[in-house]
Amino acid sequence: MSRGLRALGIIVAALILAVVMPASSGIGGGESSADVIIISPPPRLGLPVGQAVEVRYRVTGAATVLELWGDETLLAADEVQAGQEISHAWAPATPGSHCLTVRALGEEDALLATAECCVTGLPRGSPVRLRVEN
Repeated sequence: MSRGLRALGIIVAALILAVVMPASSGIGGGESSADVIIISPPPRLGLPVGQAVEVRYRVTGAATVLELWGDETLLAADEVQAGQEISHAWAPATPGSHCLTVRALGEEDALLATAECCVTGLPRGSPVRLRVEN
């Protein structure tokens, strides 16, 4: 009889997990995923202050809005469809490190994914440099 009760307990526990897990996880809970890809600028680019660069990025998945942030300031927000590419011009305003972040938002502004690229602002008149170490 004890083996029968143990087997019954395992079955009940498995049924409870099967019902509770999908409701509390992204699997079956209606959550969608997305991937954000920053196409340009390349990471660790060095740009003279005031020189603009095209920031290009795209999303795959179920995002409805892509936000472009520069140093924690919202620069742009665009409605998108999967695979759509967006671009905006941006230039460092001051010397030093600047991080560009793209955030993919879904239904009800749920954050689905982020991508980040850091660029170094160089003194005016400096040449553009690749792979600047901060």
